[in-house]
Amino acid sequence: MHEFKGAIFDMDGTLLDSMPVWKRLTQGYLKQFGVHITDQDYAVTEGFSQPQVAQYFADRYPELPDAQSLMDGMDRLISARYEAIAKPKEGVLDFLEGLRRRGVKMAIATLTARRHAEKALRDRDMLDYFEFMLTIEDVGISKREPDIYLQAAARMGLEPAECTVFEDAPYACATARRAGFRVCGMVEPAYAAGEDELRASSDLIVEHSFDELRGKI
Repeated sequence: MHEFKGAIFDMDGTLLDSMPVWKRLTQGYLKQFGVHITDQDYAVTEGFSQPQVAQYFADRYPELPDAQSLMDGMDRLISARYEAIAKPKEGVLDFLEGLRRRGVKMAIATLTARRHAEKALRDRDMLDYFEFMLTIEDVGISKREPDIYLQAAARMGLEPAECTVFEDAPYACATARRAGFRVCGMVEPAYAAGEDELRASSDLIVEHSFDELRGKI
């Protein structure tokens, strides 16, 4: 068992089985305006914050409403989908309770807007496990850079080597690994195309359930 002092968790696809909330969400919303999103659009906006996504599409497609109107409409859709779809990952509540008993500091580092992330976790009685949450709104840069993880570690008073990052996005796992963190990669069907990168960047892998980590972490 590896002893560590801090745990930094992504939310969607890691703490919550919630990636279906986001699957084709933007396309589902924009189709009412006759816009069909291209693969290039998806590639460009991966890792964007919600305001950045709205601004990108408002700028790219002149037939769309302004960015604020797009964000307001998508906000309503996101809230409804979290309520209907998202659920805790298998074994996560027992795992978090075990870390709390061991005195491991826990924080969240998510690209999801704070208003959605806090509500999603609070509604599932998970928010109180964490000392704080950092979002892309706080950091201002995607997980292709290590800032969100480095700020989380610093706020816990720890060095990267003293923390484990739990992530499902392959590119984010690679970012955390390069920054000196231990990484637990969460296999997520939404990122199937990048699974080789996730495995190569991870010290530990969760295939289906946090129960797989018993005795390993």
